[in-house]
Amino acid sequence: MKKNFYLLMLLLFAGITINAQWSSNPAENLKLTGLAGEEVIPKVRLAPNGDYYVGYFSSENGNYNVRLQRIDNQGNKLWDAEGLLVSSHPSMTWLTDWDMAVDHENHAILTWQDIRMGGNNNVVAYRIAPDGSFVWGPDGIMLSNNASFNVTPTIAITAANNAVIAWMADNTLIRQKISPAGVKLWGENGITMSGTIRYTWPQLMPVGADDILMKYYEDTGVSWSPTRHVFVQRLNSNGAGVWATPAVISNAGAITAWTQILPMISDGNEGLIITWHDYRVSGTIASGWVQHINSSGQALLQANGVKISEADDMNQFYPQVAKPANDQNIYVYWNEVNGDQNQFGIYAQKISPAGERLWSDYGKVIFPVTGQALLPQALFSVVDDVVLIYEHYFDGITTSLRAMRLDNLGNAVWEPEEAMVSSVQSSKVHLDYAAFNGSQWVFAWEDDRNGDVDLFAQNLHPDGTLGNPSAMGTLAMQINIEGNMANVDETTIQIESQTYHPEPDGSIEIQLPADTYTVTVSHAYTQTVVLENVVISENVITMQEVSLLMLRSDLHVKAVDQAGNPVLLPVIYSVAGPENTYTGTIANGEVILNNVPHGSYGGSATLDGVQFVEVTAVLDGSNQELIFVFIIDGVSEATQLMPASISPNPITENSILRFKSVTSGNVLIIISDESGRILQQTQLAAVAGENRLILNKYLQFGKLRNGLYTLQLVSERQQASLKIVKTN
Repeated sequence: MKKNFYLLMLLLFAGITINAQWSSNPAENLKLTGLAGEEVIPKVRLAPNGDYYVGYFSSENGNYNVRLQRIDNQGNKLWDAEGLLVSSHPSMTWLTDWDMAVDHENHAILTWQDIRMGGNNNVVAYRIAPDGSFVWGPDGIMLSNNASFNVTPTIAITAANNAVIAWMADNTLIRQKISPAGVKLWGENGITMSGTIRYTWPQLMPVGADDILMKYYEDTGVSWSPTRHVFVQRLNSNGAGVWATPAVISNAGAITAWTQILPMISDGNEGLIITWHDYRVSGTIASGWVQHINSSGQALLQANGVKISEADDMNQFYPQVAKPANDQNIYVYWNEVNGDQNQFGIYAQKISPAGERLWSDYGKVIFPVTGQALLPQALFSVVDDVVLIYEHYFDGITTSLRAMRLDNLGNAVWEPEEAMVSSVQSSKVHLDYAAFNGSQWVFAWEDDRNGDVDLFAQNLHPDGTLGNPSAMGTLAMQINIEGNMANVDETTIQIESQTYHPEPDGSIEIQLPADTYTVTVSHAYTQTVVLENVVISENVITMQEVSLLMLRSDLHVKAVDQAGNPVLLPVIYSVAGPENTYTGTIANGEVILNNVPHGSYGGSATLDGVQFVEVTAVLDGSNQELIFVFIIDGVSEATQLMPASISPNPITENSILRFKSVTSGNVLIIISDESGRILQQTQLAAVAGENRLILNKYLQFGKLRNGLYTLQLVSERQQASLKIVKTN
């Protein structure tokens, strides 16, 4: 249910003097810094309230200090002209990459390494509030204090608002989770990933309620020319791997030591899409690849990735990837470069969900290969299109920064086709960008246009224009969940392509350009509310209150033996859920709790007052069962193998299950996920000898998400186990 209860008219007063705003002139970008020394390696991040943080290293008095600036969405600096001095602790005279994120409470979290602990590089993290206060103390939190070479930390914020940080330490990877209060949740020293090989270059992506996807390399051989394989693992809230084995992105090798951070995006369904180039086809010519790993850790494209072009005589360097939300296809744009690396172009490919190249085997020409040097820097999705960010070289060093919007046919959308982000002829290094806020992207980079290396920034709108929108307003929302039966701060608010999360009390304020919006409010355990025609007016706070009703289903509480057969003896149970605690007796193997809310359930059951079993489960759209398994003496565990097969596999609605039974009688068919959770089961009568059936007539494949499952057949004397794959 939604309730629009009032519209509050309130003028918004600026609390600072406006020194500068976004420029509409690409030759006059916003200058962020002006200190005497160089300012380098900027990171720019969008906050939920619409502000931006820009963090950077500043060379001062022979040391690289760390500074932070906060700007509003119109480009006004909200802190002192040179930002907030976060740290002046000693650093090395050289720098590596570092990282910054903004949490759900609009706090910036910065992580880097320095030598404050006695000359060795160790990793530190700071949490800075919007008012500039140091939440984790004036010196932050030391994440390491050892003799290893701790470098290049990366960070992600989970849906539960915890910060996960991973970094390299000699030949190992270390990961740590920190609560907003500054508590180390994975032990004092974090979790170390080590072995006989080298683990390098982690990248993180938040998924689920408090999980993380972590991409990393496994390197063998010499460090300057390793055999490099790429993996990803899903880490749960305790930092442990969720998948039985890490997902293989590519174990083909031929990735250079200098190919480190890969373009990696969410698939919108707790999986990732990743792209890279390697030299597996030729030792001297690079070929480009893309892979899609789903939420179950399965590669949905061919093993080791789909090749984006069959032009084996040309390099496919620096691929960038995007996937518009409403488009099932993957888009990859790259630098098409000849073997001598003196001719450059930009090409593109559209990859279908099945891994087909839809723009010919050689891709679509965006810019033809000529002597004009070009370098693709980023690819964004917006509505049904993509926006390409690239550098246009004047010589071997100086460039302009440009953008182009292209539709799903690869055709230019804007007129003129190119938009200048920065037309200044200067060296532009370490370009970084913030997420789309519904109306603009924001970029920051190093720039030597004035002689010294300073930082500049610029915004870009989806229509290719720069500068500020004519008017801004605020959407203030209060989200309530029926009976407080779910965590309200796990609610997702979708406005165009940007997502937001409310505070733990359900409140949130979002700054938006004056316009009319569709606002979608959703939660994994509730109904979705769509607010149409939400009008945001200049200097007005628009209030919206949304009440989310719990999704409800029947929960099947079952008692089975070790062979999967129903327990016919009475079982006493107690199950606690979001709304109530349910107690009673399971008779004949099952009891149904009718119309209960989705969410986490857990409880215990007792058989004959002796066997005590505890179990937990999540009731949602993909699971409606909570199963107690008892070990009962005298029950055959069916040690004889039952010959069985299913074809075709990946399964379709016409897949046929064949099995051979030694006797006539009942056969229990069970489908479970990779964690062992039973999703569906049915019992049918089999004949002695060959049995053949269309499995979808007995089970509901349509309710299974794409992924890998186990299908078990259990009879009195036999059992079988098959792996099945669902892809569509």
